[in-house]
Amino acid sequence: MGKSYYKELIIWQESIGLIKDIYKLAELLPSSEEYNLKQQLKRSAISVSLNIAEGKTRKTKKDFANFLNMSASSLAEVEAILVICEELNYLENVNGIYSKIEILGKKINALKSKLNVKESK
Repeated sequence: MGKSYYKELIIWQESIGLIKDIYKLAELLPSSEEYNLKQQLKRSAISVSLNIAEGKTRKTKKDFANFLNMSASSLAEVEAILVICEELNYLENVNGIYSKIEILGKKINALKSKLNVKESK
């Protein structure tokens, strides 16, 4: 297989760091959430990086932008699950992860803007 250019993207590298953080947090969730919040949290975190990687391999900027949209949506899902976990008192003091999510989200949106793709209505 040829060179994987997605690995050079800062947003992809940071998404891998987010996965590591999320996996550590997920281990703090109660065993009763093993197949609910815990697995969904992990899947959504992984989806952020997978969509970046898949999008980068697409042939057009428009396709890449669409995958960046999906990546941003998965990132929002990670954040929403963390809020739910906090509301259920499963997690606390996760503010550091929220700031990482916000920064990564801004970087994803900045790259999407840089692609200069017009969205169809």
